[in-house]
Amino acid sequence: MINSRSEGRYRFADFTLDRRSGQLRRNAHEIDLRPKAYELLVLLLEGRGRLFSKDELLDTLWPDTIASEDSLTQLVHSLRAALGDAGPHAVVNVPRRGYRFALPVERPAPGPRPAPPPVQYATSGDAQIAYQVIGDGPFDLVYIPGWVSHLDYGWESPVVAEFLSSLAEFSRLILFDKRGTGLSDRGFGMPTIGQRMEDLQAVLEAAGSTRTALLGMSEGGGLAMAFAARFPARVSALVLFGAFARRARSPDYPWAPTAEERQVFYDEIERHWGGPIAIDEIAPSLARDPAFREWWSLYQRRSASPADAMALARMNTAVDVIDLLPGIHSPTLVLHRADETHVAPEEARFLADRIPGATLELQPGEDHLIYAGDQSAVVESARHFLQAHAPAVT
Repeated sequence: MINSRSEGRYRFADFTLDRRSGQLRRNAHEIDLRPKAYELLVLLLEGRGRLFSKDELLDTLWPDTIASEDSLTQLVHSLRAALGDAGPHAVVNVPRRGYRFALPVERPAPGPRPAPPPVQYATSGDAQIAYQVIGDGPFDLVYIPGWVSHLDYGWESPVVAEFLSSLAEFSRLILFDKRGTGLSDRGFGMPTIGQRMEDLQAVLEAAGSTRTALLGMSEGGGLAMAFAARFPARVSALVLFGAFARRARSPDYPWAPTAEERQVFYDEIERHWGGPIAIDEIAPSLARDPAFREWWSLYQRRSASPADAMALARMNTAVDVIDLLPGIHSPTLVLHRADETHVAPEEARFLADRIPGATLELQPGEDHLIYAGDQSAVVESARHFLQAHAPAVT
């Protein structure tokens, strides 16, 4: 009998089944499965083409109940229907013998938490910018985090390591700490958006990347959008998550924080830096997890000094890329969680409305951090979009 409790992710055709979240997706869309149909699919996928007799399936799926072959037949019909046009080709009946899964199945091999890739440095003017490269996918992807980051310590969180490893499964992933944070040079005060674009250029040149996709989270979205508008030939595609066009409220942008709200944030940094700043708002699904709270506190302390954290927070308040949006011509996907409060969903709609041809996808959840909540949904949406729009590096 097959053990149906193992964890992992399976891919077949354009479907992904994630055992951790219990979700089946076709491209970016979740497929609703009856519980027994889900169990049957897991069994068949774990068997990877092995023929299951009808008696074995009946004993496994209905261990405490007497079930008939008709029950199994109806269950197979339900699973095939959920898989749509792929159903008859996926679940194959071998007359008088049983069923097997006939499509090729890809399952990333399980293993220990990955070691951080080596840290390298790119020279950008008077600053050294730390970066890492992992994965050997057909196209380059730069992940631009928000506010503060730390290349090495990010990998210490299983949640973050899983997210980054998932991106590296389908791309050559380039990571970097922005000027003033993490392992990059600090003490430069409040960097300009121009300096940050120069830093990103330096990282791309050092990594040997002539054309890349960009994935920008939160404040990192502002840099991603500015870079895509300024260097369109270098950006193959753009994915934004929890991003905003402006961080100071105005009559034409009423969703951003007020000056008073930002001052509350500055006061929290000044008084409580070293604690889990803003965790209840940006990662409510993990806010009561002691291990994550401890990691988040130490991550922030390692990422920036109190003075640097304040300078970078003030820089974030000054972000304003509204005038750049019509000049972005890279294929763009705007992802946002529908119930998050740190950055309003209306801000995602604003971006999608003003970036030519952009696609908006609101996903369930309230977490602002990209790796909190259902990160597999984010990864699968990004993967599907980028594989369609980011050409292979030649």
